Amino acid sequence: MEYRLWFGKFVNDRFEKADDLRKSFSESCNSAPLPFSVSDIGKEIFGDDYYRILRRVAIEVAEEHVERELKREDRYVISLVRTLDEIANTANLLDERLRELKEIKNSQLVEMFEEKLIELKSLRGDIEKEIEDVMRKIAPNLSEIVGEKIGARLLEKAGSLEKLANYPSSTIQVIGAEKSLFKALSRIRKGKKAKVPKHGVIFQHPFIKTLPKKKRGKMARFMANKIAIAAKIDYFRGELDESLSEEVWRRYEQLSRS
Repeated sequence: MEYRLWFGKFVNDRFEKADDLRKSFSESCNSAPLPFSVSDIGKEIFGDDYYRILRRVAIEVAEEHVERELKREDRYVISLVRTLDEIANTANLLDERLRELKEIKNSQLVEMFEEKLIELKSLRGDIEKEIEDVMRKIAPNLSEIVGEKIGARLLEKAGSLEKLANYPSSTIQVIGAEKSLFKALSRIRKGKKAKVPKHGVIFQHPFIKTLPKKKRGKMARFMANKIAIAAKIDYFRGELDESLSEEVWRRYEQLSRS
């Protein structure tokens, strides 16, 4: 009879200690009740360190599972964002074709075309809802600060939550404005005048675009700094820290009044 324990196996009344405790912990499963006490055997092997080692291994395994889940979910969001872009582009093109067809002739085919286009736009709404749901799950702090849509766009541009978490705030500030940035830097290197962009994707946030132009750069820098912190918390801890969004709101209020 074989029994799989979190720290090894019992095979034919002989114990085999696992080389990889994390793997053994994940694979420990038995169809019938054990005829012995796992903790008693564990204490014989690990002594007084039994529960400390068990806790450490359990935490490490949980962290691995969470990291795998995050990696799968953020790839899912990125794919949804790109799908949404393609659907939006396709819907715009089809809208033009539908208008052309209606101008030429009203027919049953045109009516069918219009119905399918409505279904396509409805699908776009469903995808947006799915993005919002997943973002609140995997990036609660990022979603709280900039909203699910802008947060998802930042993930798509960065490539993953892990990459975004490792970006400096200066990079986050101009995500989405890379072409303009490179063009400006190229002109500057040639001794020409150029306007360096102060913000990229995050400009869509109302806290930035509703401010006077001379204040948008300040708000963008402050928000990018908080986004950098939020992404790190989301990736490494996954817990909501409401103080971050409160700080962003207070800074916006200050700039609005000054």
